[in-house]
Amino acid sequence: MEINNLKCEFKLNEPLSKHTSFGIGGPADILVYPANQDDIIAVLKDIRRQGINYFILGSGTNLLVRDGGFRGAAISLQRMNTIRIEREYRSIGGAYALVQVEAGASLAKLLSFTMEEGLAGIEFAAGIPGTVGGAICMNAGTASGEIGDVIESVIMLSPDGEVISYGREEMGFGYRTSLIPEGHLVIEARIALRRGDKVRIQAKVKELLDKRHKQQPLGLPNAGSMFKNPQEESAGKLIESAGLKGRSVGDAQVSEKHANFIVNRGKATAAQVLALMDMVIKTVLDVHGIRLEPEIKIIGEA
Repeated sequence: MEINNLKCEFKLNEPLSKHTSFGIGGPADILVYPANQDDIIAVLKDIRRQGINYFILGSGTNLLVRDGGFRGAAISLQRMNTIRIEREYRSIGGAYALVQVEAGASLAKLLSFTMEEGLAGIEFAAGIPGTVGGAICMNAGTASGEIGDVIESVIMLSPDGEVISYGREEMGFGYRTSLIPEGHLVIEARIALRRGDKVRIQAKVKELLDKRHKQQPLGLPNAGSMFKNPQEESAGKLIESAGLKGRSVGDAQVSEKHANFIVNRGKATAAQVLALMDMVIKTVLDVHGIRLEPEIKIIGEA
């Protein structure tokens, strides 16, 4: 595989286990790091011209790469991570700021920025891994809120390299979904946040982080919540009540701390994780009559 005139940084045959929170995954043919919008337009144009498969890596959370790796290009937007206040305004409820954030910025970086600026509305993101772009694609959130709640607009690249803007209503945000047109890539967003009290914002974030540390297995590699919550009950409770807590296949284990997490106890393979996921799905279906749907993205070759 060859990408011509590539000016941004890239790595060949790069193990994706080094770039995922699971610590699992075979190599990608090429891993590309665009530095800005011009870079990503040029890279995508060359990749599409040659018919090369590609995917957006983000920060490698919420992702399982199969053991055979990925035949094509993994594109990391981690260098496209600037955050700034675009403008301030007043509206019903007080003073607000419109924050411009590139898709490669982590939610943790965005949250740190908003706490420092005294901007409220995104505290729910405390402890959620991943990038802003990934969060928009899956409308990441918790019971406290979702990224779609604060989006003003989203800037995307079309397959033809055209820069287009979608307002919040056009994004069709739902539970762990958004309406990103096929082949379009999120490159930045504008988020509307309310001016608030720094001390209260920081206290809320600390409260949510403490809760996450108590409830989730943050000490072992994982990809976050493995299954979507069905309407009837939380996935974690369904898995636990089916007697699956602690069940393992090789070094892949259903967390003993939170049943909707699968952890890598050291040398887990993607095949082991997938076998364990299949066991969970079949057991929960047999016990509860409910079919769980994966929340994570699964890519690559066996």
